[in-house]
Amino acid sequence: MLHKTCLNRIKQKQFCPHCEEYLERSDLVKGYEYEKDQYVVMEPEDLEQAEAGASRSIEVVAFVDDSQIRPMHLSKTYYLVPEAGSEKSYVLLLDGMKETGRVGITRFVMCGKEYIGAVQAAEKGLMLHILFHAGEFKQMNEVFELPEVEVREKERDLAVQIIDNLTEDFSEDMLSDEHRERLLDVIRQKIEGQRIVVAETKQPAKVVDLMEALKQSLALTAQKKPIAKAGDESIPVEEFQERKRA
Repeated sequence: MLHKTCLNRIKQKQFCPHCEEYLERSDLVKGYEYEKDQYVVMEPEDLEQAEAGASRSIEVVAFVDDSQIRPMHLSKTYYLVPEAGSEKSYVLLLDGMKETGRVGITRFVMCGKEYIGAVQAAEKGLMLHILFHAGEFKQMNEVFELPEVEVREKERDLAVQIIDNLTEDFSEDMLSDEHRERLLDVIRQKIEGQRIVVAETKQPAKVVDLMEALKQSLALTAQKKPIAKAGDESIPVEEFQERKRA
């Protein structure tokens, strides 16, 4: 954030609305709100008592099936590398986890804080996923209740065909940040003194008939996969769909 008059970066200051004064960092203490607007002050020595002992090891407390770790459990991910002299143990654990399809649930200390992690075998090494603690994430049924709607078999078949037509191997190119690229392009244009040109976007049409919308989507996605296979015979996708209906 800049001051628009002089274009210098602003500084964030701590302000106390009760005393109506700006504060220095040395004037601040940490506190815990145990009731509305009621706080208990936490001194550094109080926090030290709750800190876990420092350790360079990661304790594996259990192994679970890979499929039981859900995306909502994941917070951050790190690469795990072996210390000198422990390479063989590292490779043995990696191979064993690959063969069993298991994930190791771990506890460890980092920067004075205890974490729960999931160690997972990747292609060429181990990865450590930091997991949220219980109570730090919500279950789906806590935020959304699936409505009861009638879905016809033809509608489901069309939806499956659309998904099939758009199915391809995962590539890291899919993770490109298009918004960032557009923003950098705007920044480049401004630096070079060019006129900013923003591409127009079409407003999506309002969906009225679900079946018709699915058919239109199927026609569009079929262009990405013009050939479908029925047994060992390669045929055009439209003919394959006709045979499937027959």
